[in-house]
Amino acid sequence: MTTPDTKQRARPLGVNTYGYIWSTPAADCVRWLGALGYREFELVLNPPHLALDEFASGERRRLAASFAAEGLVVRSLNVPSLDHNLASPMRRMREYSVNLFIDAIDLAADLGATHLVVVPGRMSPLFPPSHEQRETWMRESLDALLPRAERQGVTLALENVPFASFPDATTLGAFVRGYGSRSLAVCYDVANAHFIGESPGAGLRALRELVHLVHLSDTTRSAWRHDEAGLGDMPFAQVHTALDDINFEGTCMLEIISSEPEGAIQRSHRALTAFGFAPVARGGA
Repeated sequence: MTTPDTKQRARPLGVNTYGYIWSTPAADCVRWLGALGYREFELVLNPPHLALDEFASGERRRLAASFAAEGLVVRSLNVPSLDHNLASPMRRMREYSVNLFIDAIDLAADLGATHLVVVPGRMSPLFPPSHEQRETWMRESLDALLPRAERQGVTLALENVPFASFPDATTLGAFVRGYGSRSLAVCYDVANAHFIGESPGAGLRALRELVHLVHLSDTTRSAWRHDEAGLGDMPFAQVHTALDDINFEGTCMLEIISSEPEGAIQRSHRALTAFGFAPVARGGA
């Protein structure tokens, strides 16, 4: 990590629940992390943690209301990328993926989440399709998804992922701006950017007004990771400066993948306070 600059604005941190997908139901996870002082969450849609069909719409809304009464907010949902491909060359896979995301949009709306994180397709690193082909397939999928998202008041946040259709800020920004929907934005993952050789600060500045969510974790450029802060060489000070430069008003989520997530999240939060991020509201980190 690079040298801290503590003169910047202190930004609060939320938590992405990826580290809990195999161990803890989402409702229990949110309340447990809430007791540690966290208030905003990104839930990962992965059974047994959180499933699309495990509870009806009324139950979902009651859960959201109970969270709200406790001062807890589900800001976004995130669908892991292994089970879908919105930019597949196979129409039946695109149709399946669209239906999966329609259900995820409805779940997000029921839980009061304003955003749904979307990985824009999966490309083979050995022989990927042309940029024009992947853009055509993604547009077709989004044409089917965005009307539902608009009706439900959910913004789709396309994420920069190394194996996806638009892995860097330049291609992702061009696609989102070219599509031109107010219900389409960007979730910028700084570890993904750093891994592919992109400057996270430059990427944030290039995307600027499109960035609604930011994922924070550590990695190196030789191995793709989402480790706790301090285990890689992420330039976190550069990230915080760029967030100030673009007047970022969205949510920064700790997306730490660990078999012991609580400790990794708390250690990461302590480390990031040295780079301008706010300490946890009370208790915990």
